[in-house]
Amino acid sequence: MKFKSLLLLAFCPWLHAGKLAAQVSPIDSVRHETRRDSSLSFFGVPLAFYTPDTRWGVGAAGIITFPTRPRRSNLSFNFSYTQNKQLLISFPFQWLSNRNRYRVYGEVAWYRYLYRYFGVGNEHPSNYEETYTARFPRVRLTAAKRVQSRHLLGLRVFWEDYTIASSSPGGEIEQKAVAGAAGGVTSSVGPIWISDTRDNAFYPRTGWITEVAFTAEHRLTGSDFKFVRCSIDMARYFPLGKSVLAVNGIAMFTAGNVPFFQLPQIGGPSRLRGYPLGRYRDKNMLIAQAEFRFPVVWRFKGVVFGGGGTVFGKAGETAKFRPNGGIGLRVEFDRRQKLHLRVDYGFGDGKGNSGVYITLGEAF
Repeated sequence: MKFKSLLLLAFCPWLHAGKLAAQVSPIDSVRHETRRDSSLSFFGVPLAFYTPDTRWGVGAAGIITFPTRPRRSNLSFNFSYTQNKQLLISFPFQWLSNRNRYRVYGEVAWYRYLYRYFGVGNEHPSNYEETYTARFPRVRLTAAKRVQSRHLLGLRVFWEDYTIASSSPGGEIEQKAVAGAAGGVTSSVGPIWISDTRDNAFYPRTGWITEVAFTAEHRLTGSDFKFVRCSIDMARYFPLGKSVLAVNGIAMFTAGNVPFFQLPQIGGPSRLRGYPLGRYRDKNMLIAQAEFRFPVVWRFKGVVFGGGGTVFGKAGETAKFRPNGGIGLRVEFDRRQKLHLRVDYGFGDGKGNSGVYITLGEAF
């Protein structure tokens, strides 16, 4: 615990709510803990973090865990303020019931975020960029039931009330040239299927995880927009001695009146690192990426990664391939859960498509 606290105080990254929620295994692929622990546990630390989209930020984060057999449930919190005057308040959670037959997980959050906008599609010049500030509360909820030892079926609900507070003068957003430029409520609901055989939720060495979701938005769901989304996210892990080869594929398809802030997008700390968040966005997206993870010394591990992807708006459109690559360092501060501090340098194709990411947990 002493090492964990010192490491987090020195380097501790932004505990991005969506990312952590995604990394908590919806099916407990780690070995079940059968001991009965009735204690309430709390761990909290101040934060210092850096990403290209936030620059430096500070805040506080923590987690409360409580007993539910055979695994513990948890409620996290994160309060962060960045050099770009972004404010992030989030409460990710995961609740388990009836010996893990039922799971409910997601987040409740509020954001004030300065975004960079590079246009929709592949036709904008590489130097095109505008900015906008958005404020929005967010609720994300997935409730699922185990139907087999490694499979869950459930329902997913997402809700946001998106307000665009400011935007670049004369840009597409100010001129309302794209869907969603005036903001609005997005509210989706739909089924989800998850299959998981990983040996660990945070740093798998073997197994795979697949998540398939289909959601729809309509005035009947409370949305100001009408569209559907299908997403497929798969990851496979291959042990190579003490090293691991991890591969990930993501496909997202949408149809209808999709607001620009809900379009599938390339960039950020998980989807082709090096490209700024939202560098390329359109109605459809395909991504393939891989990492080679290897031990270095003591608690340190190295990573070499690469991949590519594309976005496109309609069938038959000539898609442009967007490659990326990079290297990274991992520091294991929680050996029991195999939780790592992640420092990555990623680069993509073209000027301005590179960056350093300091965050918690793996990209996939």
